[in-house]
Amino acid sequence: MKEKVENKSAAEQQEADFRKKADHYLVCFISSCPLREQCLRWLVGEYADPTLVVQTSVNPHNPEYGHEQCTMFRKKQRVMMKRGFTRMYYDMPGRMEKDIRWALIGAFGHRQYFEMRKGARLITPERQQRILDTCRRFGWQGPIIYDGEQEEWDW
Repeated sequence: MKEKVENKSAAEQQEADFRKKADHYLVCFISSCPLREQCLRWLVGEYADPTLVVQTSVNPHNPEYGHEQCTMFRKKQRVMMKRGFTRMYYDMPGRMEKDIRWALIGAFGHRQYFEMRKGARLITPERQQRILDTCRRFGWQGPIIYDGEQEEWDW
């Protein structure tokens, strides 16, 4: 029997992504915010379950949110995330590898470091830059080798 393959449109995929995230993502319900149409927190909030009694959201009464310089704003964009870096250390000298590894563990913590290293946690562009900066700080000029990449929402 042939397996049915569903090809979702970009809009259908976006809706599915937002529905999946709505129950556990920090959302925003500030309807007067001028950034709402470009903000992931607002857009995901549109898919929040209306039967929930409690929803984790930005406080609409806090004067720091809901304006042009809102610190909770998350731009609606997809970015290239990296997955895993199990081969990153192969060509590094031993001492350099050790120093870089411990610096990254110090920066991200044991759990997050190992989740990122083995590919269980995607690596955001900001974290990719931090990894690169750490490697350069300890003298590594070679490439940062990741195990894979995928485009994902910049949650």
